[in-house]
Amino acid sequence: MQLSPAQREMLCEITHSAYLEIRQLAEAGKSEQGFDLAAVFHELLDDLWSEDFSLKEFRAELLNNYQLKYPGPKTKNFVTLIDRIIAMEKGGRSGTRPN
Repeated sequence: MQLSPAQREMLCEITHSAYLEIRQLAEAGKSEQGFDLAAVFHELLDDLWSEDFSLKEFRAELLNNYQLKYPGPKTKNFVTLIDRIIAMEKGGRSGTRPN
């Protein structure tokens, strides 16, 4: 899946949110969870520009596992945010900023 500029922008905003959450987790003493989230987004940044990158695979193989391991209400639901980007591919609303 080739990402559009709008999708890439949203993905950068989500990654920024992930970095903020990693910092918050570190401050709260939740180092294992912070490490796990950092590992997920490290993989994203490694793979994002490759020809065979698939946002759907990233969601299914890495992000979904993180979200299942840490489902609490204080955890940002990155799966839902990635779903918004995937929906843009199908003609969904573009330009909707992640929360």
